[in-house]
Amino acid sequence: MKQFLGELFDRLGRSPYDYVARGDFSALEPLYYRFQKGPEIIDLFRVLKGIVEEHGTMGRLIETHYKGDIRETLWAVRAQLFGDDGGRHIFFFPKPSPSNPLKRWNLYLRWMVRRDAIDVGIWGFIPKSELIIPLDTHLYKIGRCMGWTARRTQSWNAACDITAVLKEAAPEDPLKYDFLLCHAVGIDAKCSGTKGVSCRKRCVIYEV
Repeated sequence: MKQFLGELFDRLGRSPYDYVARGDFSALEPLYYRFQKGPEIIDLFRVLKGIVEEHGTMGRLIETHYKGDIRETLWAVRAQLFGDDGGRHIFFFPKPSPSNPLKRWNLYLRWMVRRDAIDVGIWGFIPKSELIIPLDTHLYKIGRCMGWTARRTQSWNAACDITAVLKEAAPEDPLKYDFLLCHAVGIDAKCSGTKGVSCRKRCVIYEV
């Protein structure tokens, strides 16, 4: 990831926004990351160029569709950008699904809506209280271990279950605990999803 991002930003130059607005993406052809190769990356940047031309920023596009439901908003964005072309960029703009936890988008929204030492918080049109936890394998295991969700899969409903519990502790900003849980409990403490006496020494929320 770091190598890819380094090569990408070398090509974007000092202003990625200006690079997108200019529209010459030929320098991206040699790049690839996991399943995304040069042509797919270039096509994605063409989509971004269209967003810039029509809305100015990604935030304004999302604000256009936001009516209080994050999932419906993202589906509406996809419909506007791709219409019936269901196969394009589903990694970045997922198709409507009742189970997809939308981890990447929820993480992106956390970055853009919240403001602290980690999150930049430049969007004011979505309340922090409406954000949904970006559910990865670490947070899912923690949620199962703590009894915050009984769902058997990493699903949208599981993300909502865990968010509801965190909202009890911080009604206006339930995602303030996301980074702590993911890193201090999930990664550093290696939460397995099962609570046992061996967890006591390394888990900061063992007694919760």
